[in-house]
Formats: sequence, structure tokens, C-alpha cells
Amino acid sequence: MGNGGNPGILVVDDEEALRTLLVRLLEKEGFEPFSASDGEEAIRLFRDRSPLVVISDVRMPKMDGLTMLTEIRKIDRSAAVILMTGQGNEEILLSALRGGATNFFKKPFNSLELIDEIRRIVGFRREAARSSLFSPFLTAETKLFVLPAGVSSYYPIVNQVTLQLPCLVPPEEILNLKIGIEEMITNAIEHGNLGISFEEKSEAIREERLEGLIAERTAESERAGRRIFIHSRLDSDLFEVTVRDEGRGFDWKALPEVAPENLLAFNGRGILLARIYFDEVTYNEAGNQVTLRKRRR
Repeated sequence: MGNGGNPGILVVDDEEALRTLLVRLLEKEGFEPFSASDGEEAIRLFRDRSPLVVISDVRMPKMDGLTMLTEIRKIDRSAAVILMTGQGNEEILLSALRGGATNFFKKPFNSLELIDEIRRIVGFRREAARSSLFSPFLTAETKLFVLPAGVSSYYPIVNQVTLQLPCLVPPEEILNLKIGIEEMITNAIEHGNLGISFEEKSEAIREERLEGLIAERTAESERAGRRIFIHSRLDSDLFEVTVRDEGRGFDWKALPEVAPENLLAFNGRGILLARIYFDEVTYNEAGNQVTLRKRRR
């Protein structure tokens, strides 16, 4: 938290104009931002002020984003770091994501989309700090949720599904697993049941009308009754979540491999992030059901 009680956000970039822009935007949205021009300064500020989220460029003077991430996670294993990057930094970016970075945005990015992501991470981190329902004696559980059309908040479901995950994985990995699950539910709703293409969503985000587009598609008679099915299973060795929509599916076989040269070419980050966070991501033949698996190390 910031000193004023609002969520503290650390902005790290050697470009002063971008730092100033992000700080002003975050202040307007009710956060308490502070900034650093390089990784070394960022580590000092992180140690002194313990921000809930760090937003950092990948390539900076003195220290790149991967090295900064590594040092920050020595201070706080659960630190949430969002990376900003341009072309040419794919090797560092992939290593950072595999090293625990929470998400990334390709420059230039939509500022409202970034704010939404920050709000999501802040919500998950605050919930984790409040949670006292975990039991180390759990041996197995299964859960099934059915989301009707028009449901816009599935945050409580993600928390329910992951409530007992400390039985299986280190606490510092759970935030990223939550992000991966939520991304798959979002894809199932928007791309699966509502048939919104990546191009349509990108344009709607740029024009600040994504909520309106979702409402329009949800109201269409052919899509009005479509549901989302979320099934989770947890035992001593495996965590598995299956998300199924009632749409037409997609050609998952055409997805590129998770490799540096493909990172910035992915249509959306959700599937990419899930593939990095989870041990396995598999689809049914139709492409309207995805299963995420995380195994005990």
C-alpha cells in the first residue's frame, strides 16, 4: 500500500515522458504511484515502499527488466511485475515471464487496458492477504461452476477455484495461475460464446467501447443463452481447471509455439500467459474447451 492508503504502484522506465504520463494516469485512477528511471533505483524504492504492483520497461540503463525482476523477487517472492516492451526484447521478455513476471504489454499499448490489468492484480493480491481459509489437511476436491450469459464478474470463482492451491504450489506462483485462469474464462466468454474476434476486440478497446460491444453481442438471440462451464480438480499431485464455452470453437492447432520470435505476434496474451504459467494447456478437437494443468514439482 502507498503511504496515503491507496494501492502503491511503482513505474520504472528510462523515458521521462512515459513515466510522467503513467504516474498522472495512475493518480487519476486512485492509485498512489511513484517512479524510477532505472532498475537499481527501482529496487531501492521497492524495498522502502513495498508497492503492490511494479510496471517496468524491459530494456533500461544499468539493469534490464529480467535482472530487476530477479532482485525484486528476492525481496518479495510474490511481487507482481508487469513488463512493457517493444520489438527486439523478446528473449529477455520470455525469460522474465518464465521467471515470474505477471503480464506484459507491447508498446505502444492502450492505457485503459493497462489500468484494468493493474486493478485485477491489486484485487487478487489484496484477497490473498485477507485469505485465512486454506487448510493444509485437504487431500482432494472438485468444483463445478456454470456462468450464465451476461455475468461480467468471475473474480469470486477464480478465488474459489484456487483457494486450496497452497497445498500444491508455492504461494508466489498462485497469482499468475489466477491470471491464467481468468484469461481463459475471458476468452471463453468474449471469443467463444460472443464470437468477438481479436481484431474487433482490439478496435473496441482503442475506441473505449468494449463493454458496449459485449452487451450488444450478449443481447443477440443466438447467443443469449450460452453458458460457461468451469470445472476444477485438486489433489496432492495435480491441479486441473477445464473451461468450456458453447461457441463454435477455434483452430487451436494454428497457435504458434511459445518462443521469443512469436511472443509479440500472439493475438492476445491470454493463451500465451496460460502456456507459460501452467505445465499443460490442451484443447478439445472443436476448440471450445481448454484444460489447464499444474503438477506438484
